[in-house]
Amino acid sequence: MTSRLDRLEAAGFVERTIDPADRRSFRVRLTDKGFATVDEAMTAHTANVTRLLSALDGKRLGALDDLLRILLRALDG
Repeated sequence: MTSRLDRLEAAGFVERTIDPADRRSFRVRLTDKGFATVDEAMTAHTANVTRLLSALDGKRLGALDDLLRILLRALDG
């Protein structure tokens, strides 16, 4: 985890500060650059999902929704 945070911090995506309640810990937050990068990625991801699902009509989207709900319930245990 530390090496990943080091790379993200070096790239300017996150910043770390010492947790005032526990000086052994750090708080990590996204920088403006990090927020912008996440926003771009989510926008692209949403557009891709929309493109993929556009091949399905309403009935098939409903069936997919039902199947995904079953899988999610199975994951919840």
